[in-house]
Amino acid sequence: MKNTHYYILSGLGADERVFSRINFPDNHTHLPWIENKPNESLQEYAGRMSEGIKHQNPTLIGLSFGGIVAQEIAALIEVKELILISTIKSKEEKPWYMSLAGAVHFPDLLPNSMLENANKLTAYAFSLVNPEEQEVLQSCFENSSPQHLKWAMNQIANWQGIHSDTPFFHIHSTKDRVFSSNRDKADAQIPGGHFAVYTNADELNVVLRDKLNY
Repeated sequence: MKNTHYYILSGLGADERVFSRINFPDNHTHLPWIENKPNESLQEYAGRMSEGIKHQNPTLIGLSFGGIVAQEIAALIEVKELILISTIKSKEEKPWYMSLAGAVHFPDLLPNSMLENANKLTAYAFSLVNPEEQEVLQSCFENSSPQHLKWAMNQIANWQGIHSDTPFFHIHSTKDRVFSSNRDKADAQIPGGHFAVYTNADELNVVLRDKLNY
């Protein structure tokens, strides 16, 4: 789809480096995260994020939290299509413990030190198996403030989903431990865990090229 401009939204705490092995069409832009404002809603945040979109009727490609924000943006502006990777489309697709964490504001209880560095818990959650993968995740953590991470985690945990008429295509990995309950609800599956965009980039590239025709 050469006439479409693609905007890429990375996952929580990550930036475009997680997509370093993905071959996107030339007409794409990585939409960087911005710091949330105090007590800002996800809808308000999505509105500010959408200000970075300069093309009409774009296709949004969202990874994990980026997929959730992409859906919120699509409810505010005209979007041609959503490509959702390793994410959820409704509250029913969230693991039960994630909703419980949101109800008790568990992310606010986490020490900042846990959110400043990749650790054994994140390595398990993201199914990381070698030092290179952990270094990529660590570099992303270093560019995210603990305050923003806590805010975003609360938004995910409390997200109720949103109705949108925008067409979507959902890609999910077979061993995702973060959003494990909706693997079978995806339009396409690739091997790997929640970090499959990096660890299994070859398989994801095949799916994206086939879907987007580039």
